[in-house]
Amino acid sequence: MESDYFVILYINILNYSVNNKNIILNNLYPSIDLRSPNEYKKGTIPNSINLPILNDAEFHEIGKTFRSKGKKAAIDLGYKLVSGKIKTNRIDSWIKFILENNNCFIFCYRGGLRSQIAYEWIRSRGVSVNRLEYGYKKYRQQLLLMHQNIKNYAERWVILGGYTGSGKTDIIKNYQCSIDLESIANHRGSAFGKTGIEQPSQSNFESLVSKEYLLKQKSKFLLMEDESRFIGKAMLPGKWYDKMQISDIILLESDLVERSNRIYNNYVKNPANSKLNVNELHSYYLSALSKIRKRLGDNHYQTIKNILNIAFDSSDKKLHIKWIKILLEKYYDRMYDYKLNLRAKQIIFKGNEADCNDFISNLNFEKKKLIL
Repeated sequence: MESDYFVILYINILNYSVNNKNIILNNLYPSIDLRSPNEYKKGTIPNSINLPILNDAEFHEIGKTFRSKGKKAAIDLGYKLVSGKIKTNRIDSWIKFILENNNCFIFCYRGGLRSQIAYEWIRSRGVSVNRLEYGYKKYRQQLLLMHQNIKNYAERWVILGGYTGSGKTDIIKNYQCSIDLESIANHRGSAFGKTGIEQPSQSNFESLVSKEYLLKQKSKFLLMEDESRFIGKAMLPGKWYDKMQISDIILLESDLVERSNRIYNNYVKNPANSKLNVNELHSYYLSALSKIRKRLGDNHYQTIKNILNIAFDSSDKKLHIKWIKILLEKYYDRMYDYKLNLRAKQIIFKGNEADCNDFISNLNFEKKKLIL
């Protein structure tokens, strides 16, 4: 099957051969992405480093030449641009990385001239390296195919649900069989969820999710936090969100006081976006609040905004807790109630943190499915 290419790319550890139709790679093997920096930023294979054979300006110039004068002229220009000391330095950087990283491989976009030429230059120095046949393009095709078909795959998914602030992420991090989508996305999944770390490109997000998924495939089940289709700007790939919507749910219960205090600690006292000072954090939360103003309603929006302003000006914890409670009750809880009611029959367990941890630890889908 075509999708096997992608699974093999990540998991199997077999013999390498540049002449094989498929170069078998383990997910932990490092790689050199030979494409230009701009191509690399848009998306790459996990665990790769960008050591381009052509920089952005060179790649652009060769592209123009190819379109106006043809392939031979473009190749000739490439050899001219990457010659002498420039060529030597680039080969040196590749070889240094290869010698420092066992089982390293190189790749370009299609597995064409860029990786072929780099491969020949490296081999001319007496250094062995593996080259990914079909390149990044084939990798992306199989990745997208896998995510498009993922709804039909047989493995069991379990979704940890619960109201905002209930501590779902803390539980997710405890289990080897879990995939922490928010950590991969560098975002906490709400209007207030920026972490201060740049989110990955959509292509890289999909690759990182795929990596985690394939590493966890042998688990009896996969555990994930209930998420919207978008986590910040990162969209769950293919049919991933659709499969989550039909999966079993464990509902983590936590009262409003606990949740409000947890949000205060994680978003105000010790915010993930720690690079922001108090004034910047205040401005960011006002901006985030304005994004949900229409759905929140003007009255609730103004009430929360006024209390939030006073809370930041006075550093008053009680006032922070107050605006957080209103935001939860009037917006997040109502929104989650609606979504959860649509999937009420999928709930297989409800309980507090200790109860949920105990249930998950003893969950075994080889036995009869546990029902609430």
